[in-house]
Amino acid sequence: MPIAKRKSRRHQPELDLVGSPDCPPIFMLWNFRLILESGVLVRFYDQDGTLDRQDAQSVGIPDDAMDFDRAEMQRYLKQQIKELERQPEQGIPLSLLANAQLLAQLVGLNEIEQHILMFVTLIKTEQIVNNLCEMIRIKQHSSLCKMVAKTLNLPLTAIKSALNDKSALLTTGILQLEVHSFGNTFNDCFDFFSQKFSELLLAENAEPTAFFQDIIKQAPAPTLKLEHFSHIQPDLDILLPYLQHCTETDKVGVNILLYGQPGTGKTELSRLLAQQLNVNLHEVSCECDEGDAIDGNARMRAYRLAQRCLANTKNVLLFDEVEDVFNQNPFARHSEQRKGWLNRMLEQNPVPTLWLTNNHKIIDPAFIRRFDLVIEMPIPPQAQRAEFLFKAAGGILAESTAMQLAAHPMLSPAVIDRASKVVQSIQLDADKHDKAKILQRVMQQTLSAQGHNLPFGKGQELGEVYDPALINTEANLSRIIEGLKLQGSGRLCLYGPPGTGKTAFAHYLAKQLAKPLIIKRASDLLSPYIGETEMAVAAAFNQAAKQQAILLIDEVDSFLQDRSKARHSWEISMVNELLTQLEQFDGLFIASTNLMHNLDQAALRRFDLKACFSYLKPAQARQLLQAHCQQLGLAVCESSLQRVASSALLTPGDFHATRRQARFQPFASAHAFVTSLLTDVALKSQAKDQESKGIGFLQ
Repeated sequence: MPIAKRKSRRHQPELDLVGSPDCPPIFMLWNFRLILESGVLVRFYDQDGTLDRQDAQSVGIPDDAMDFDRAEMQRYLKQQIKELERQPEQGIPLSLLANAQLLAQLVGLNEIEQHILMFVTLIKTEQIVNNLCEMIRIKQHSSLCKMVAKTLNLPLTAIKSALNDKSALLTTGILQLEVHSFGNTFNDCFDFFSQKFSELLLAENAEPTAFFQDIIKQAPAPTLKLEHFSHIQPDLDILLPYLQHCTETDKVGVNILLYGQPGTGKTELSRLLAQQLNVNLHEVSCECDEGDAIDGNARMRAYRLAQRCLANTKNVLLFDEVEDVFNQNPFARHSEQRKGWLNRMLEQNPVPTLWLTNNHKIIDPAFIRRFDLVIEMPIPPQAQRAEFLFKAAGGILAESTAMQLAAHPMLSPAVIDRASKVVQSIQLDADKHDKAKILQRVMQQTLSAQGHNLPFGKGQELGEVYDPALINTEANLSRIIEGLKLQGSGRLCLYGPPGTGKTAFAHYLAKQLAKPLIIKRASDLLSPYIGETEMAVAAAFNQAAKQQAILLIDEVDSFLQDRSKARHSWEISMVNELLTQLEQFDGLFIASTNLMHNLDQAALRRFDLKACFSYLKPAQARQLLQAHCQQLGLAVCESSLQRVASSALLTPGDFHATRRQARFQPFASAHAFVTSLLTDVALKSQAKDQESKGIGFLQ
């Protein structure tokens, strides 16, 4: 039966087929041995004993043997093998011989392993050998070893040792064996860590790193400086001296894990560290030269080879997107064996390695504890983001505008850098286009696609009119601010009706203390899954501590409900977690609520200050009306002042909401402004009364 042809792989070069006088004797020798050893010859003949000439020619059988029957063909092949073995020059390419010897010196391959390396290389690159290897199927590892031993005319015991899991050929990751019980081709039993590796072994190589240049790259120079990472200076004070010591003493098993969301500068910091240490940095690529993604298994094998090749040199390795390696299915075949191997790898690697990930939670704790240092890369604080944005924008933004845009809590350096390059590269008419707004739009689109839908400036500014004196509270806010400036820490509970200025005061306080403000609402922290709310609460406090920020939890009554009224265990554990984090937090924490009576009594004792924000006093209402009318260019009459002073339910938020109407519905007079203001307040009052009365049968 004719043998179906398998399409040649994309990376295999188009070579001359058999019959060419330039075909080296070694290829013919290997093929004739393989034909006899594998028994594939029987498949070359159909039931009538007729030879398939196309198949025979593709594996090197010459034209003058095409008329032989199977018995004659066997005798002919044996005779040819003897003739070929007598030839002094077998025809192994000299470049392959030299590179195999060089690689052997680098990673410790013995002579048998070198022979196998060259054999597999030519299987992958020489069409005449590849054709035959695609016809032969292997189902057992022992059969594979026997076939290789017969083909190379080497001792079977030596071949078994060279193809053992503990051999240098396999432990370095150069070669991987895939033998399945259902059978795969002789060619597919062997797999190099890179598609181009066999071609590189045939090329003229001067540097050891050329062998794995398809997957291990020399890292480019950094574009940032260490001062851009001042927000993690305490970690740098440990990391730099430690790596300096390790590179000077050739310490084994040095592994650093850097984690954080995309764009926070993990790769740039790695390049900076290598520059500071005056060592070379090589990166394990995520894709090949053709742009195809490289799977985690191939990347790890390349990493293992680089570890062997770069040992005892002044180099550091960078492995990004480690999820490819550590995020493994625990129920997969050989899972425990792989886990043990990874553990040993993290303890024995001779070249210091920086491992990068966007999500460290996917890594098993058994792996994490084997890293020497585990460092989080957070988004830089607002002042640092503003400085970076101002410089990256190249004159597009004023410093005040940069600070305003940088208030977005998820604005990372990578988003800033890419958006700035886009805007600066396009030519726009300055009279028709505002580049600052275009820059903001580009950044907003990127952040929205990442799931960060908070618009720039949303909830970040205090508005055109803000004065802490116009907040109705018995607490002396000015004295509180001065005290917090001296102490640097505190726990405040701000309570009162909606719109009375609790959140606005938190913004004002952050501005006065020159600290970033992190706002977490119920929707940000509450989760329907058990345990995730507690994790989100802990993460919020951790974020505030690392950024030295003020943490504001709005609607805190959703978290600190009276535990005596709890119906579920998770309600109690949620309160306990928040109280635990509050006890341990050494920064400034603010809780705001509209429902003070719902709070857990034990939680209330944890607050240093409880301040009630109430409705505006008549004099405050008059002052706010005058301030807003002045901003809108409206003349204030006495009747308008009397009307707002007579309302008992006005808040600063009511004025701010009415002021927003002026953007699309300008007010003709102060009277119209007040009418709209009091109408909204009346609606609010009616809704409150209806709520207190109940609805339908609940009354």
